[in-house]
Amino acid sequence: MLTYDMEQRGSKPLYEYLYICIREDILKGFLKPGEKLPSKRDMARNMNIALITVENAYAQLIIEGYVTAKEKRGYFVNAVTAGTETGTTEVRREERAPEEKDMKIREEASIVDFSSLELKEDAFPFKTWAKLMRRILEDRQEAFLQKPEGRGIPELRRAVAEYLRKAKGLNVTEDRIVVGPGTEYLHHLILQLLGPGKIVAVEDPGYKKVGMIYESNGVKCLHVPVDENGLVVEKLKKSNASLVHLSPSHHFPTGCVMPIGRRKALLEWAENENAFILEDDYDSEFRFDGRPVPALASLNDEKVIYLNTFTKTLAPSIRIAYMVLPGVLNRRYDEKLSFYSGAVPSFEQYTLASFIGEGYYERHVNRMRNYYRAQRARILQAFRDSALSEVADVEEHAAGLHFILKLHTDNDEELLKALSRKKIRLTPVSDFCYNDRQKYSHSFLVYYTDQETEKIKWAFDTIAESIKK
Repeated sequence: MLTYDMEQRGSKPLYEYLYICIREDILKGFLKPGEKLPSKRDMARNMNIALITVENAYAQLIIEGYVTAKEKRGYFVNAVTAGTETGTTEVRREERAPEEKDMKIREEASIVDFSSLELKEDAFPFKTWAKLMRRILEDRQEAFLQKPEGRGIPELRRAVAEYLRKAKGLNVTEDRIVVGPGTEYLHHLILQLLGPGKIVAVEDPGYKKVGMIYESNGVKCLHVPVDENGLVVEKLKKSNASLVHLSPSHHFPTGCVMPIGRRKALLEWAENENAFILEDDYDSEFRFDGRPVPALASLNDEKVIYLNTFTKTLAPSIRIAYMVLPGVLNRRYDEKLSFYSGAVPSFEQYTLASFIGEGYYERHVNRMRNYYRAQRARILQAFRDSALSEVADVEEHAAGLHFILKLHTDNDEELLKALSRKKIRLTPVSDFCYNDRQKYSHSFLVYYTDQETEKIKWAFDTIAESIKK
């Protein structure tokens, strides 16, 4: 029977410490592939801990691909050696938060719009932000007369490094962080660091704007298919890509989580091909069950470029993003790109640095996570209470800001036209495909809109009526 000294957990929650102990035993080979873990009740009884503690620890191990749950048989250790494509476990797929959709002028307002997510005014901490701005104006006047550093002000980079250490398990120093006005700007820098003539691989389906950015820079872009475990590494091996762009902790739009076996296979590919992985960690803060999935960069920060932005957690108008560069690319940045001036106003950087460093950012993320958790529960209940539940299925994974609605229909185009006439907007998952659109037919994104419950239920009933017709 597995036994761990829970007194050694320090300040960690019980479930998190148990998860870490089992994960380390798997990675070190003490627990072998195929080995059965104790049942949840046996583990709880042996460790003298609550059943819910074991359930939460096992759930996190399943999400990350270390363990497979087999119905009526128990929990079994997955093979996680490099090159092993771990089988899926009923991995709860996350949803990708709204990906900075291009704003379109609509000819007429939709009564119910499930195709995007709009923040309410009270979603942003205006009073706190204004207080910090006033203080920065009073205390940092000399900073406004100085040229901004190309990498970003040290205060912000230190605050980001500390946040990554606590929230993502990344032990990085400020001198490896580059701050920019949005991820698009940082993509341009990455391409310059890689040099001309490179091939970049992107996920299919995926966020198409990423591919457009690469192609607009004259880079050849390959579209690598995604399955239930994320990007298919075997397909990637057949390419000559120097960089692969992906979101392993929360793929958009399917929401799947890349398990540990495939993560190791991906890192092995990068090592063998002298290539790099760009980890776009766009919305991993919005996981509603368990703890956040550790960043891929925490496994190998010399092959992974970690990329994130504050537009998802704060507001689209906060055009501040950052990346953590591997050592070789970081040195190349100093050699080739250090002449760049800072592209983000120092005033905004100092404000954000204080917002993070003084704990406001963490509290804001927690508040928004609770807000979206409530929205998710309300909309899913409206679905269950509507006629749509009879002619549709929900792929819901307790993460992100949308779920996938699979409709029992034969003609997506006609259905969308019928719904448009009734002023109901849905976005097909197939819109994000480069190739096999048919694979994702009849699947649609539903974002966690803030509209009234009765209006949402009306929309669900109307969709059901349109399907039946």
